Amino acid sequence: MRIVFDGACLGDGPVTGVVRAFLNGLAAYRDLVGGDFAVLAPADTLGLLPAGVPGLAAPRGALARQWQLPGLLRRLGARVLHSSVAAVPLRAPCATIATVHDLPWLHAESGERTAWRRVFATRLSLRAATAVIAPSNYTLDAAARLLGDRAKLHRIPHGTALPAARQAAPRTGPFLVLGDDRPRKNRDRVRAAHALAAQRCADLPGIRFVGPPADYVSEDEKARLLRDCCAVVQASLFEGFGMPLLEALAHGAPVVCSDIPPFREIAGDAALFVDPRDVESIAAGLIAVTRPAARDGMAREAQRLLGSFSATLTAVKWRQLHDQLADR
Repeated sequence: MRIVFDGACLGDGPVTGVVRAFLNGLAAYRDLVGGDFAVLAPADTLGLLPAGVPGLAAPRGALARQWQLPGLLRRLGARVLHSSVAAVPLRAPCATIATVHDLPWLHAESGERTAWRRVFATRLSLRAATAVIAPSNYTLDAAARLLGDRAKLHRIPHGTALPAARQAAPRTGPFLVLGDDRPRKNRDRVRAAHALAAQRCADLPGIRFVGPPADYVSEDEKARLLRDCCAVVQASLFEGFGMPLLEALAHGAPVVCSDIPPFREIAGDAALFVDPRDVESIAAGLIAVTRPAARDGMAREAQRLLGSFSATLTAVKWRQLHDQLADR
């Protein structure tokens, strides 16, 4: 088997942005190449794989993966291991691809502390990998700083599948905030901004925070919320990409988001950008996005941008990199 994917991210808990992007890519890759590949993942997560994607049980945990994956890859005759995370087996018998989603410890604005063990392990893995994928130029630049060069770095954005039908109007639901409750997601300022905006706009829609740990929903329910919401609000202080933003655009939802490089890269002119550290700025964005003229312009721009972030394009670029490494 030439190509083996490492689905380690599937064991990290509820399906959120990173896992959803990986599953989207696998489904498109299946459609592109058929079944001539496999995904290694913890046994209790194999049910998450898209229909028709072959899965094999693999060890869970950093040490077990380092010790056991090389032997498993030999038995499979793997030519390339494509990991969904930054960690790769340091003694793999084939070419390896690491995926780096973000490097928060290199950015003070993330507000996060990262254990030195994780920093050390990530640096070691990225240096050991044959190739490294990053989903945005922002994360690619951070990886280049970490590695000291760009020779083996590849920008392959995450992708999403377009819904069968997009609902343009009416949008009668609340503002929708997707993501977990880590400090980088900036929920407290968003709550304060919504309260401020509601004082100034009597008919302002409500707001709903969706994501672990308190309000995790299924993919079908998330799609329904994206079709119905007034707008999606993503006022993160730091992100390496921004899968909720991409999903919002795919469903035709107006977007209010942070003026940060990854979001600019995804949304272009298809969003209202705000200062995530300024409650006044966020509040003004919430009010402005309810105006029909703003919403219509964003919807037209979103249609133009989505071709650059399709799951099919992600799969095509994966395949090109796989062929390049397998032929070495």
